[in-house]
Amino acid sequence: MSRLRTTLRRVPAPLALLLAVAAVLSLSWSLVTAPMQGPDESDHIGFVEHLAETGKIPSAATGKGAYAIDQQLALGTGLLSMYQNRLGRPPWTSGAEQAFRDAEDRLPADARETGDGPNSVGKNPPLYYLYEAAGWKLAFGAGFFGKIFVLRALSGLMLLVMVAFTWLIAGEVFRRRRLPQTVATATVALLPMAGFMSGIVNTDIMLAAIWTAFLWLALRTARQGLTWQRAAGLAAVTVLSVLTHGRGLALVPALLIALVVSWLAHRKSLRATLQAAGASGVVLVAGLGLYKVIVSAGGGGALFGGEANIGSRSAFSVRQLVSSIWQFYLPRLDSMVPRIGPPGFGYRQLFVQQYFGGVFSSFEVYFPYVVYDAVQVSVFVLLLALYTIGAVRFRTVWPHWPKIAILGGTAISLIFFLHVASYRALANGGASPLIVGRYLLPMTAIVGVAIAAVVAGLPRRAGIVVATVVLVGMVALSLGALALNVERFYA
Repeated sequence: MSRLRTTLRRVPAPLALLLAVAAVLSLSWSLVTAPMQGPDESDHIGFVEHLAETGKIPSAATGKGAYAIDQQLALGTGLLSMYQNRLGRPPWTSGAEQAFRDAEDRLPADARETGDGPNSVGKNPPLYYLYEAAGWKLAFGAGFFGKIFVLRALSGLMLLVMVAFTWLIAGEVFRRRRLPQTVATATVALLPMAGFMSGIVNTDIMLAAIWTAFLWLALRTARQGLTWQRAAGLAAVTVLSVLTHGRGLALVPALLIALVVSWLAHRKSLRATLQAAGASGVVLVAGLGLYKVIVSAGGGGALFGGEANIGSRSAFSVRQLVSSIWQFYLPRLDSMVPRIGPPGFGYRQLFVQQYFGGVFSSFEVYFPYVVYDAVQVSVFVLLLALYTIGAVRFRTVWPHWPKIAILGGTAISLIFFLHVASYRALANGGASPLIVGRYLLPMTAIVGVAIAAVVAGLPRRAGIVVATVVLVGMVALSLGALALNVERFYA
């Protein structure tokens, strides 16, 4: 006990405060979002329950039912009919609650062992579901809704992991300068989408936590030098990413970038280099082999855990891909054909509305567009400031190129992966671009560091002003998003 107290006393006060804020926000989101109203939350819960009760992964294509009987009963109370229906409200009455409990008590003993599929997320790797299944089993005395609360609380712990590792990342980048370190970490703690996703049952929050841990380990390796132990550690975290979701494959290029940058920064001997390469290669190959076995057993496939599994004869054009990405961010050139995909969906919808500002519940809760306009202007100003500071202080910034290469390379790896998978799906007849704002959560720590870099690059007083404006704005966004959700489900 005394050792625990000593450890807690070593936690810096700003980090302790931000961890507490993140915990409160995550818990608030779990309470104000009605059960099974998050993106694909019903399917994720169905996966967890089937795995916890039977030890088996539900099928993505076949089976007798997507959900166990108790989950079907819960959805039948009115929760299913209100999904993506802004006019629908959950049955928040004591009579409805008692009726559900009575019906739940009458279920047969094997009711929870049903729900073997078809489940749309049955193609996903199982790491997140194994983690959540442990919570399901520990909550053995709770009813169905009580178990959902436990599952959501476990997701909330992933946000705390993100906050803690972002603090460490910012410490590596800014050499423990408290103001930028606090700003970077607060960005993660206060981002509305991070809080929202940590308050529901969904794999995305674990994937984001794993990527944040990877970034810290990569930056630490670049500073201290590449060894076979650190290379194996980076590869192991990459494997965890792949075993969490198909999108975790995007961390493989980031791993290669981290290894190359770490080697270039220190130029180890040939023997040490070969040892590091061999260690990371063995861990990565073993992990990817395990991923293939698990996903194949679950009926899944390739990119996005099978969501873009389009076969070996899929259409693919590098020129069309480049044109599609260009038009996502910039106006179409005369030599380009119109990009494929839904019209009107570009960087504003993905980055500004769905990620920085946030879209909540099952995509039917969102801010007034004037809020997104303000967010877009703020992001543009911060990017312009970051570029200007980098250009003006190039000689000061250049010695930190390993950190910039790792952070920038990881962000580009994620974004490019999402564009490639989206293009493949659309080019082969898909109607959905398979790309939404929450998929950007793994780069949240990088966003925090970028904002903190602006603060650190300004004169102290100006930096404090900018930090205050940014953090006050993010607090307003978080509280406003929570208020919108309260109005959605309780008004």
